[in-house]
Amino acid sequence: MGVDLVMNDQAAHMMPVVVELPAEIDVTNSGQIYDQLVAALAPGVHIVVADLTATSFCDSSRVRALMHAYEGADACGIQLRLAVTGEGSVRRVLQLTGVERVMPVYLDLKEALHAD
Repeated sequence: MGVDLVMNDQAAHMMPVVVELPAEIDVTNSGQIYDQLVAALAPGVHIVVADLTATSFCDSSRVRALMHAYEGADACGIQLRLAVTGEGSVRRVLQLTGVERVMPVYLDLKEALHAD
């Protein structure tokens, strides 16, 4: 039974960690967003998904918080993925700022969780 517990614990660490982000990301909460993402970068975590599927606004200057979290994840050997709906201003901001060329961006949470 102890082996099962160890295997289940290892499997839990292999599952992606999902950080749900708010409807709006701007100067008032970008520090909090960064802190939430960095807190998810724990030992044993391999993938963190920033869930922006419910986010309707992201100030272009606040994309910096996502990029800093991405750099921190990369330094820890953790993949940070973004789940962003295919339409809307958030996707457009990510395209205009070049984030999509640097970070893996997926059309929904399910795709981000199951990508190889």
